[in-house]
Amino acid sequence: MDTLAASDIRGCGTEPGGIRPADDALDALADALSTLDRLLGIAVNTHAQLLGPATLLDPWRGMHLDRGEVERLLSTPQDASSAAESIGALLADAARCVPALARTAASHALSSDDLAVLLITIAPDLDLKYEKIYGYLQDDLTRRRATPDLVANLLATDARQRLNVLARLSADAPLVRAGLVSFRGDADASPRLACPLAPDVTWLNRLLGRATLDPSCAHWARLIDACELVDTATYGAELRAALQRANHDREGVHLLLSGAHGTGKFAFAREMAAASHRGLLVVDAREWMTPAEVRARLLHADRMAQWLDALVYVHGAGRLSQRDPQLIRAVLESLGAASVRFLISSATPIAPAAGTVLPVERVELSLPPVPARQAIWRHALARYGRHMEEPSLLRIASRFTMGPMQIEQAARDAVDATAAASPDAPLSYAELAAAARAQCGAQLAGLAQRITPEAGIDSLIVPPDVRAQLGEICARVTSRESVRHNWGAGNVHSRVIGVTALFAGPSGTGKTLAAEAIARELGFDLYRIELASVVSKYIGETERNLERVFAAAEHANAVLFFDEADALFGKRSEVKDAHDRYANIEIAYLLQKMERFDGLAVLATNLKQNLDEAFARRLTFTVNFPFPEQAQRRQLWEALWPPRAPRAADVDLDWFAREFRLSGGAIRNIVIAAAHLAADEGQAISRTTLLHATRREFQKVGKNLGEFALGTAKAA
Repeated sequence: MDTLAASDIRGCGTEPGGIRPADDALDALADALSTLDRLLGIAVNTHAQLLGPATLLDPWRGMHLDRGEVERLLSTPQDASSAAESIGALLADAARCVPALARTAASHALSSDDLAVLLITIAPDLDLKYEKIYGYLQDDLTRRRATPDLVANLLATDARQRLNVLARLSADAPLVRAGLVSFRGDADASPRLACPLAPDVTWLNRLLGRATLDPSCAHWARLIDACELVDTATYGAELRAALQRANHDREGVHLLLSGAHGTGKFAFAREMAAASHRGLLVVDAREWMTPAEVRARLLHADRMAQWLDALVYVHGAGRLSQRDPQLIRAVLESLGAASVRFLISSATPIAPAAGTVLPVERVELSLPPVPARQAIWRHALARYGRHMEEPSLLRIASRFTMGPMQIEQAARDAVDATAAASPDAPLSYAELAAAARAQCGAQLAGLAQRITPEAGIDSLIVPPDVRAQLGEICARVTSRESVRHNWGAGNVHSRVIGVTALFAGPSGTGKTLAAEAIARELGFDLYRIELASVVSKYIGETERNLERVFAAAEHANAVLFFDEADALFGKRSEVKDAHDRYANIEIAYLLQKMERFDGLAVLATNLKQNLDEAFARRLTFTVNFPFPEQAQRRQLWEALWPPRAPRAADVDLDWFAREFRLSGGAIRNIVIAAAHLAADEGQAISRTTLLHATRREFQKVGKNLGEFALGTAKAA
């Protein structure tokens, strides 16, 4: 290559002290590319002289190699020591005019050759003309990216300098180690000198003033800008206090955030980013499978966060800990070499990795108590220009255990849903409760049948004592937070968290309907647990299924309903073989889960005597549903009659209530069956139709009406 002087290549503007930086970053980048253009122009001229005029006219150039060309390659002088200045230094001086390149050079300790290599590598991503130039200089128009060989040819003035330039692209050199430049294709299968070089997409976007991630990371990382952050006044006092402590810590301390869903871990991370005037890089680690993948992804996240001036929030670390302790160990060990601050999120506390001592602080977050939730609701509604009566606000805060962001979203949804109908009126409890329910139970919906409650407690036809007990259950759920945190704080009573009720009675006496009525009274959804999806013949599988159900139900603000509970909570038996021992372990496990469950669980059984005796101690309420007497049966016949169904004059509901001892469920079946028969005949529901439906209902259980009832019906 010909000797290159400083006067031939400078294009940034000079002063006695050296290069004068351009005021605008993009102008400075354009100046740096102009400097590269001058270098490439000289390289192209040199290349043309080397090939000779005949070769320039060869249409097959680059596709064959003759003896003359080989001789010219071997006779090329490699010593250009008379160069006035280092070519790499000149390009580096031009690159340092660009503020982002200057910051990159300082943070990664890049040499002048490194900056020159970086400028040559990024040029095709800024202007496609460089692809054609690089293809020409490499005698192969399909090789459109810079390669180590091309870089060395452009920057080296002798054989020694060529080796030095190539050394800047080794695996442990700053450019490659920091991920600024990588090799495309299979570097092991091809000569490394011929492998195309490419810059990191995230870093390149940042260089051009765009805060955009590499598209290849879109499935596991996303960037949140400061403009998306919300007002800290939305959060409770406990969360704000934790934020204040964390923001005063030294920069090198990473945080382990633990707390149930909705406690504000993500909100905590967002506010930390806002307080430090940075973005937040959210990394989803739930699907990472191997320690090598964990380390590679976290290293990539660390680089991206450094280039984007962001904190890193790792979501789903708790799932890694449950799957394989080596995965979470890889996470914690990766923090030791991190250059930015990491916030690791987990629903449960993470045990420290053996043999590692890291600058990590643990922050445990919990859902705000009732007074804090009430204040958050009030502030969130005021943000959207709406309000709610304080008694109703206290009621919603007491019944729904929710985190700050859930409350914020529920308030916004409620305001949006009622904006057209009543934009200025106070929100009602029902309107806000509907929005609150939508924020809860998402995980539980995949494990249980969701039932939207329709029946109310007042509509139940049950004895007065049963109705009173159902009211007490609702009152217990409403007041438990106040008793636990205000009256029982620091006492043994503060450990009493959940509410469990057993509904016992014959089939059809209203147990399921009562559970639905409680859910409606509280404003909750009812989730019915299907036994087929829980009980398993394999040892330990039932416990795992129940663990998933209870974990999903935690803070779901729903009524958990177990029908046929005796199948799950049966009596423990004498241990005669391994099956008995594991069955007893299973029952003991279920009893412990019920006692620790922080929510409302209702269990229904037709066979109360089959339940384990130890189970009774763990129950908050036991409600016995008796078989309805004649007066209640008469009410049931009337209440279950379809509102618009025509009734024939010969129908005597008093007689049916007196003659047939039926449960509410059986009466409902009879009325529905009679309605279908009458509708098919195009007539009103008659006595004969009801008797026919009644006989079919008795046949289900192997009984018949009896000669007296049929004879009376015929005579009538």
